[in-house]
Amino acid sequence: MSPYDDTTIMSPYTDIDEVSSYVDIMIADAHVLNARSLPRLGAAVRRLRLDHRLTQAELARAAGVSRQWLVGLERGQTPGLEVGRLMRVLDALDASLAIRDDSQGV
Repeated sequence: MSPYDDTTIMSPYTDIDEVSSYVDIMIADAHVLNARSLPRLGAAVRRLRLDHRLTQAELARAAGVSRQWLVGLERGQTPGLEVGRLMRVLDALDASLAIRDDSQGV
């Protein structure tokens, strides 16, 4: 059993805007999407899917995930998000995940 199956031990995900005055500094590159929270990650995936003119069913099939899981991801409601599944979705969208060290400034 995956440790992610027990969501009672996990803290709830919240949009960073609700708990921080952090102001996102976006890079001028229009292809960089901010994903500081699960809702923002889901919105970014949805935007990429729509940009690629894919239905949820088509993307789910290409990524090898269920449509229900993809719907949860796009809504930012995927407790215990499995990184492997996320990476398959991003790969199907020809996208990648980048991690920025915000402590170093921009």
